[in-house]
Amino acid sequence: MSNHKAISRRYPQRRQQSGAVLYVALIMLILLSLIGVIGLQIASLQERMSSNYQATNLAFQNAESSVRERERQLDTDLLAGNSPVTNLPSIDCTTPFNPQDWTGANAHVRRLDECFSLTGVDMTSIPEEERTDQIYQITVYNRDRVINPTAEAVINTVYIP
Repeated sequence: MSNHKAISRRYPQRRQQSGAVLYVALIMLILLSLIGVIGLQIASLQERMSSNYQATNLAFQNAESSVRERERQLDTDLLAGNSPVTNLPSIDCTTPFNPQDWTGANAHVRRLDECFSLTGVDMTSIPEEERTDQIYQITVYNRDRVINPTAEAVINTVYIP
């Protein structure tokens, strides 16, 4: 016991300590844990956002590819002298895109030049290479994946061959 009393006389502040360092260390540990959890949540959110962006971009690229393919097919039909195949009647100029009704085909094409009158324009005075006597509307609805799609895209374009 005399050894203990000798130490306490030499270091009087030792008896007055109440463990404040332990409390400070625990608070710091909790703060660091919270920062780590928040960092994980932010990283997870950014990963989901980039995944959604990729799915949307993929759906758009698929739709764009289908539009370009349909334009090439129209050009091929016209150069061969065939009448291009359209999915909608030419006289139906007001039907908007509706994906519930149009799930069977990939690209939907209609002739727009028959929807308006060109009576005020003399087509014979326009050079052959500048004539726009055939105008097509191409609408494509596409998804990013066939199984479990997460993003959709619609492209509606006017094509003049």
